[in-house]
This record gives sequence, C-alpha cells and structure tokens, in this order.
Amino acid sequence: MTDFLKTASRGEEQWISVSDMMAGLMMIFLFISIIYMRDVKRERDRIDKYFTNVDDVSDEICDDLKQEFKDDAENWDISICESGLLISFDSDSSFELNSAELSEAFRFTLEDFFPRLMTVVYEYKDDISELRIEGHTDSSVRRSDTELSGYLYNTKLSQERSRNVMDFSLNLERLKQEYLDWSYTHVTAHGMSSSNKVFTRTGAEDHAASRRVEFRLRTTAEEDLLNLVPEIVELRD
Repeated sequence: MTDFLKTASRGEEQWISVSDMMAGLMMIFLFISIIYMRDVKRERDRIDKYFTNVDDVSDEICDDLKQEFKDDAENWDISICESGLLISFDSDSSFELNSAELSEAFRFTLEDFFPRLMTVVYEYKDDISELRIEGHTDSSVRRSDTELSGYLYNTKLSQERSRNVMDFSLNLERLKQEYLDWSYTHVTAHGMSSSNKVFTRTGAEDHAASRRVEFRLRTTAEEDLLNLVPEIVELRD
C-alpha cells in the first residue's frame, strides 16, 4: 500500500511538472505570437503609409496641372489625370497618318505647353522620379502587314514620335537651364505601339483615342511602393 502511494505521488509530481512545462511553453508561444503580430502590424502600417503618400503626392500634382492648363485644355484637346498622373494629346492632330513628323499645330502647342509643364514638374522635382513621353498607336495595320509586322511597324512609329516630341521640347529656347539639367536624368521617350489601347464602354477598341501622345509622371513614392512588393507578398502569405 505504501509503495502504491509513493508511486502515485511520483506520478502526480511528474504530471504537475509536465503541466507546468506545457503552461510555460504556451506562454512563450503566446509571447512570440504577440511580437509577430506587432511586427506585422508595424509593417502593414508602413505599407499603408506608402499608399497614402502615393495618393497624396499624385493628387497635389494633378491639382496643379489642372490649374495650370485649365484655360487651354479644351483648345488643345488634352485630358489631364483622367487615367493616372498624365497628360494625353490626341495623336491625330499631332502627326500626319503614318508620319513621325510633328504637325505645325502640335509644334506651336508644345512651345507653350512644355515649359509650363516643366514649371509644375520642377516644383515637385524631389517627388518625381521620371517624366515619360510615350507614343501610342491603335492596333490597325497596313494591308500588306501581318499582325507581327504591323505591331513592329507601330512600335517603330511610336518610338520615333515620342523621340521627336522629346527632341523638340528639350530644344525650346524658353526652357530654363535648371529644367534642362533635371531633364537629363529624368525625361525619357518610349514607343508603346498598340500595347496600351483605349476601349469603349462596350469593350471595342477606340482607335482614335488609342492614337495619342502622353506625358506621364512617375513619383518617387511609386518607386518606393514597387520596392515593397516582395514584403507585401510575404505579408499576404
């Protein structure tokens, strides 16, 4: 009987010891979980801040662009910040069909437009990482072209158009030297071919709207946000 009681006592002591150990481990796991959740929240807050910064900076720049060109937008047939941080020109009035040479009317417009654009841009020079001059075409191809050769033709055409716009704009005498100096590391020209077409509400390609020249701004906040993509993916996982 005595041996039985001793055995039972030792078993109880072992059970209490295991219970204490499990309780201790649970406290450790809880503590680790709290720290992890706090770190995750901190990272989420940091990422949310970047999203807010992108929106705030973009909104401020758009407001200033709309204010600067409010009296000219209709005459120049331009849209401002309708689908992002950009100004879009109708390409049909800027170039002749299948030509990369700027029309006289477009040259006249650029002489007034570009220096004023740079005035706004330069005010946000620390917030803007790139001013992209983009040439866009629709998906129409010549009868003699295959789909591939037509796309490549439109790529070359849009590249030449964007480069000619940049060439003309940066050579304007009205452009201040500090604007020009900033342009050397921030202004770029891109031919987009028909890779970014415009569509109607019914889903059909809007050929006229697809043919355009855009002055698109990318902000440093966007760049920072892109650098966070791996962290965002990791948090979702």
